[in-house]
Amino acid sequence: MLMRKQIFLILSLLLLLSGCNEEGLPNIPAFKKNKTADRTLLVYMMAENSLSGMYQDYAQSDLNEIKQGLAAIGDNSRLFVYLDNNDAAVLPAIYQYHYYNDMLYENKVYSFEEDLCSSDTAVLGDVLDFILDKYPTKELDIIMWSHADGWLRGPERTSPHRSVGIDNGKNNYTNNVVTTIEMEELAALLKGLPLKVDRLMFDACLMQCVEVAYALRDAAEWVIASPAEIPGQGAPYDRIVPAFLSGYDGVEGIMDEYSGYYDSSVSGGVVLSAVRTAHMQELADVTAEYVKKYLAKGNSNVYDGMFAYVPGGAYDSMPSYPAYYDLNSVMKSCLAADEYARWRTALDKAVPYLNVSATKCWYSMLVTNRNHFIDVDMEECCGMSMYVPQEAAFCDKFNEDFKTAEWYRAAGWDVAGW
Repeated sequence: MLMRKQIFLILSLLLLLSGCNEEGLPNIPAFKKNKTADRTLLVYMMAENSLSGMYQDYAQSDLNEIKQGLAAIGDNSRLFVYLDNNDAAVLPAIYQYHYYNDMLYENKVYSFEEDLCSSDTAVLGDVLDFILDKYPTKELDIIMWSHADGWLRGPERTSPHRSVGIDNGKNNYTNNVVTTIEMEELAALLKGLPLKVDRLMFDACLMQCVEVAYALRDAAEWVIASPAEIPGQGAPYDRIVPAFLSGYDGVEGIMDEYSGYYDSSVSGGVVLSAVRTAHMQELADVTAEYVKKYLAKGNSNVYDGMFAYVPGGAYDSMPSYPAYYDLNSVMKSCLAADEYARWRTALDKAVPYLNVSATKCWYSMLVTNRNHFIDVDMEECCGMSMYVPQEAAFCDKFNEDFKTAEWYRAAGWDVAGW
């Protein structure tokens, strides 16, 4: 009898020392349900499009980088990846990754029973509800990973405006859009969460535009994004995941790691900025004064010389493309010196951080009739784009779309006659 008790005690101690739960996962805070983490990062990968598979699987490459970046993460931080790619044999799922004793553990916390349209606000909402209910956290960061057009749909797209995400719904490599996540819907979803998102990053093209940032002014503390196109390989996740989760490096550390990866890149570079959303209303108010004064309908303003993230003549069929002028470049050209100094103070509060890779350029797939490399005009660039309505006939549809943006009224474009 004594021997049996001793054997039972030894087995119990071995089980305790093994430190694993019934699922074979380490018995550490990162994997414990209902235990509050210090910080959680969700990477939401809408990859059922040209970014997954075919010539190069950017989704899988970034997932591998994410795993590498976790090696130095503390036990009380959590990272989740929602992944929907082009592999018809693998349904969308929520994964959790963490290193323990130099080993990477994967925890598939939820598997969906059917292929979803991941570029649907409702699906993102379900993912966030599940994570925050089962794995509460003090701080929350989100990375939105996919294609995007910023605030305005491109001439070849039929998707809604002010949106991110492409899910073709067919497990193939096209970029045909069924549904997208629109910014007003995203803002409403995030505002309904039990905690405010700290840093919302778009690893997608053209998303740092004033129309998007204003729509998200109450949805997240910070918006990190590029006003330009970004390379297919996107963010270097092995570098930015530690910046998000290990040292809590604010936004500067994240952008430094992102742009630093492209400092000597032969594929171009990146332009990044961080928006402090709490100051977006102040920027809108002061902008409205000068829009009415200088940019009213009927004024003979010429924007062709302004710095733009989709330069004029980028599309062969269009004389220019007015959606992505640099906000600072336009206002600087219009205002008197004292007015510009006042306006610039508001801009610097709203966009306090600009980070451009050492290459001082980016590679543009949208430019079809010139050298694909576009140089950054550092004297003009503020890292945020803006739509400027124009009276050219091809702008009529863009102008109508612009009226649906909250920024349209907040910045006084309606009062200016547009």
